[in-house]
Amino acid sequence: MTLPAPTAVWQEETRQLRVVLSGDADRRTTRTVTLSLLCWVNFDSAGDVCAVDVHDLPPELTDVISNYTGTDIVGRTLLNDGWLWIPLSGNSTHRRHTGVADIDMALDEEGLTALTVHFRTET
Repeated sequence: MTLPAPTAVWQEETRQLRVVLSGDADRRTTRTVTLSLLCWVNFDSAGDVCAVDVHDLPPELTDVISNYTGTDIVGRTLLNDGWLWIPLSGNSTHRRHTGVADIDMALDEEGLTALTVHFRTET
């Protein structure tokens, strides 16, 4: 099943990314978890966000975030040993903003619905 494209808004001046994963419009956030973790925001050659990676997620989160295993991966959550990857387009990474970030993850009974990434320092 193809999902509508997720929305991703990067604010360079504040080093903040907001991603809303698309899906069923009736999904409602039931809890928000805030963590400080290593994060990568990936940009394509046009400067648009094409993916976000969050490293070292604890088991309490990897157990509740669904790991998609199909081929239509844009806007899906993919997990591997605590590493969350969310491709936001089919474009390749041209540059990357990396560092420790405060990350708010919005969850419902099906998994991750949105996340906000705010990098602590310029990297």
